[in-house]
Amino acid sequence: MINPIQQSYVASASLNNTSKVEREAKTEQSQKVENDRVSKIAEQIKNGTYQVDLKATAAAVADSLI
Repeated sequence: MINPIQQSYVASASLNNTSKVEREAKTEQSQKVENDRVSKIAEQIKNGTYQVDLKATAAAVADSLI
């Protein structure tokens, strides 16, 4: 007969493995989105159509100084 400690260990190991797979999938998706965004910006720079949002940039710089 399996005692509760061993059962909980097996369940925990199974959950950890599932969590790891889910985290890897989320990381992969995030990287894909980021790469797509970078590619889009690079293409805009290449075409000369990229525009910097000066208000957002100024706000970010000001926030970092506070």
